[in-house]
Amino acid sequence: MTGSEPLAAQPSGVPPVSRLVDAVTVVPGQAGVRFCLGSRALTVRGPADVLSRAVAALRAGLDEATLRATPATSALGRLVGELTGLGWMTSEPAAAATNPTVERQVGYLSVFGPDAAAMQRRIEGARVAILGVGGVGTVLAQHLAGAGVGELWLVDFDRVAPHNLNRQFLFAYDDIGVPKTEAAARALRRLAPALVVHTVDARVAGAADLSALPAELDLLVVAADTPPGIHDFAWQWARGRRIPLHMSAVGLETGYWGPLLVPARAHCWDCFSRDRRDALPADQVDLEERGLGPTPYSFGPSNTAVAALLAHDVLRYLASGDSPALNRRGQLMLSEGRISYFAGQSCRCSPAAGGSVEAANPAPPRVDER
Repeated sequence: MTGSEPLAAQPSGVPPVSRLVDAVTVVPGQAGVRFCLGSRALTVRGPADVLSRAVAALRAGLDEATLRATPATSALGRLVGELTGLGWMTSEPAAAATNPTVERQVGYLSVFGPDAAAMQRRIEGARVAILGVGGVGTVLAQHLAGAGVGELWLVDFDRVAPHNLNRQFLFAYDDIGVPKTEAAARALRRLAPALVVHTVDARVAGAADLSALPAELDLLVVAADTPPGIHDFAWQWARGRRIPLHMSAVGLETGYWGPLLVPARAHCWDCFSRDRRDALPADQVDLEERGLGPTPYSFGPSNTAVAALLAHDVLRYLASGDSPALNRRGQLMLSEGRISYFAGQSCRCSPAAGGSVEAANPAPPRVDER
């Protein structure tokens, strides 16, 4: 299955239907009903008996003949139009999820779009590499495994140390001295036996050091903040293979995730970095120019909070092709509980300079369905 193909397909011999997605709740009121999905709501007023029949029909599904016979200006036609515009109607059959470990997750995916079962299949077919199996990378790997991602590559050169155990919960005391990739892979396989995990026990100091990764990845995530320039050569490697790149790191009182850069959408790390630098206060630019490295200190909840936000964005992107972090960096101010975003512009590099100037392409990531 490629990103250009429809997200949903009806079984052979079953007429197409349009039904309300399962995650939408319907709350009766004094003068009508409210359709709710997360923080969004649609209020519909009318007689209780008429609305009750309409809701029952939407839950069961309206077949193609019924939809054709329903005028768009009728009450039912307008309601279907409103719900469709919100992304709350789907042509998927009910109870489409077959994997019991993600049966609660499929309903949640309706927040990202109407065809939740197809989005789950995209997640299950995804191939993701994580560069850095530390405080961010381990939490991300746990979430990807739990969500049903089919194949992971873990890249790290380090060994499990006692000071890792306050935040890297894939590891246990018995893992001390074991390569992080090996210990993480073992834990992930216990969590998700169907997951295919590849380990790359190597130090990455340049783009060539990523040659062990396949060129058909759906996403490369940089979850490490050393050595200096790691994002530059990760982007160099990913851009040349048209592989999307995501990143995250955590400091003392702040943590960030993003940008999520998709070469096919005219995103560019060089341009994003330049835009961000131009927007910084002079004193912060001065600090960065002094080359102050990442903090040696860590706090488990801080790593987990930022890594969970990263994982949410990664899974949303794999499922739907969309994400708040597309060419944007989210920053969590941990001491204030505040999130802000910085948005980059489209790539302005010349092709001769190695830029990625192309027409934006809103298609979801390419994921083969296996």
